[in-house]
Amino acid sequence: MRLALLHTSDAHNRWNEAFVSRLRALKAHHDALLLDSGDAIRAGNVAIPLRPETAWDWMRTAGYDAMTMGNREFHLTAAGFVAKTRGAPCPLLCANLRPKHPDAPMPVQPVWRTEHGGVRVAVLGLTVPMITPRMKVAALSAYLFDPPLEVARAWVARLRPEADLLIALTHIGIQRDRLLAEACPELDVILGGHSHTPTATPEQVGRVWLSHAPPFCKGATLLTLAHRDALWTLDAALL
Repeated sequence: MRLALLHTSDAHNRWNEAFVSRLRALKAHHDALLLDSGDAIRAGNVAIPLRPETAWDWMRTAGYDAMTMGNREFHLTAAGFVAKTRGAPCPLLCANLRPKHPDAPMPVQPVWRTEHGGVRVAVLGLTVPMITPRMKVAALSAYLFDPPLEVARAWVARLRPEADLLIALTHIGIQRDRLLAEACPELDVILGGHSHTPTATPEQVGRVWLSHAPPFCKGATLLTLAHRDALWTLDAALL
């Protein structure tokens, strides 16, 4: 089994025609899944956009398959959260977010599953906790975050039997990603963001591959995986 992944992160709405055209061409040439680790939009943590984010149009043109919610895509109010994510071009992932009330809208889903080139892929989304029960602001929030590593352990146990390739698409920073790899050795790949620390070459923690892409639309990472002897081997290049 072989599969190519094209990964970006932390664009902060620096999208431009040259970058998007390159992503689109690379995705087509390598038949890659195009994934993003969040903070794609312009609005900051507390801002509420009055119209759909222009980032969504750029990402739709590029052909993104899935992205994890970054802190920029989240809002503590239901109305703000819906406004920020309105028009998103692909599934938005976050497994460690939950509504405080059952009627609160949830523009995110925990996992995205697909089969690509005969490979069963499961992508788990994790985001840095923005609102936790111990914070005073939790009283004003429609949502709460659970600890990402604890949530990951439970989801990985569920997903591992059904996936040939199990990916954590994260927005928790590289230090937490290293801890995630140790806590969930059953993962195959972690594609991360938030800390703006691109990896020149992927790290390997045990059997788990870990890669962070350049921020601000300064580049992307192309990862080519091959399954041999029950393990995924990896070649990667910053583009």
